[in-house]
Amino acid sequence: MILAATPAMALLCGRQGLLIYNRGYAEVCGKRHPAILGSSVLAAWPEAAEFNGHVLDVCLGGESLTYHDTPLTLTRNGFPEQTWFDLNYSPLRDEDGNIIAVFAVVSEVTSLHLAQDELHSKQERFSHALSAAGVIGIWDWHFDTDLMFTDARFADFYSVDATRASTGAPRAEFDAHVHPDDRAYVEEETQRVAASGGDLSIEHRLIGRDGSVRWVMVRGTGFPDADGQPARLSGAAVEITNRKKAEEARRLLIRELHHRIKNTFAVIAGMVTMTARSAADVGEMADVLRGRLVALAAAHELIRPAITAEVGHTEQTTLADLFTAILTPHLYSPEQFTLTAPPVEIGVTAATSLALVLHELATNAAKYGALSTSKGRLDVTVRCDETKLELDWIESGGPSVSGPPRHQGFGSRLASMSIVGQLAGSIDFQWKETGLDARLVMSRERLAR
Repeated sequence: MILAATPAMALLCGRQGLLIYNRGYAEVCGKRHPAILGSSVLAAWPEAAEFNGHVLDVCLGGESLTYHDTPLTLTRNGFPEQTWFDLNYSPLRDEDGNIIAVFAVVSEVTSLHLAQDELHSKQERFSHALSAAGVIGIWDWHFDTDLMFTDARFADFYSVDATRASTGAPRAEFDAHVHPDDRAYVEEETQRVAASGGDLSIEHRLIGRDGSVRWVMVRGTGFPDADGQPARLSGAAVEITNRKKAEEARRLLIRELHHRIKNTFAVIAGMVTMTARSAADVGEMADVLRGRLVALAAAHELIRPAITAEVGHTEQTTLADLFTAILTPHLYSPEQFTLTAPPVEIGVTAATSLALVLHELATNAAKYGALSTSKGRLDVTVRCDETKLELDWIESGGPSVSGPPRHQGFGSRLASMSIVGQLAGSIDFQWKETGLDARLVMSRERLAR
């Protein structure tokens, strides 16, 4: 019976397990056949002697053994080989019921095991390739059953059970997580492709299990049946949430830039008009206007990171940075100026307004006040609470002041418009003999804008 059988079979006879086998087993033996025919299985396969010794002990004792996908390293062709076998061992009895041998059925599954390993490796490489390309996963939609067959990554992204999706889940389960505002569009496009057999190319939002909104780009290719009719659609999906966020951020940035540029031009136009009215001649107008434009430029440089959305910057600058930028050009030495203030952040809109006010104060101090001489001093003290900020500008050591100016110039009007109109505060000037004392009160809410 053994010799007539095609599958590899052998008898391990007696306590030594003398080998008697068929052609199928001979093929398993490789170059060891025919030398091992009739020899002990322990000597025939010394590298597996412990394993075969256990088989003899158990089966000659009356029990059977079964092994599935068992790894064995065998030297059957002159070099060690990693092999895998399905093995069945059972006791063989004589007419009197005595156990005289072990009956072995041997099925080598090495090629199958290697193929499975290769398939697994290819699947891993494919998964890595998809991940590197930003692909969520792959899917296959069958029109006749309306079932979607997907990999685990795609199913998880659409909040569908991965096990069910691998064997086919209704398309409705995937569509249930499409954003309500996008469902009509997605349904229209998928039905159009199902009817025409063309390719699918859509972008839509998904609602995740945690309620988060994510964007996905879906691409698919249609496949016909034997009659040329649309039968299925297969493709992949890529998450594009970050891209959509970046696009929205760019749109907001462009709108904000347009708004800020418009406001800047309005401020410049107003400065040109008012400066022309108050200047005695063209030269004075040029000097005054140049200084005010420089102040605008300094404020713009402080808030530029916010405007250009540079990495690591916020939409605010600090009061100390603003003072440093505006006053540095007017100082003989850094020791002339002291600022006592808590850390206060200034928003981009407030920074422009406050920069113009500080520029007017600094320009007047440099022309007529404490900063017009190297011995003069400027001390600024800031106090604030949750609703307002108070700033005391105190000049000393400069030329003696006889009183307030005879007429209010554009600089004073500009300061008033900025503090009162834009920063919801007040400004008060005290012209003392020792120098100018100015108190500025501003809204904390407006300063943060």
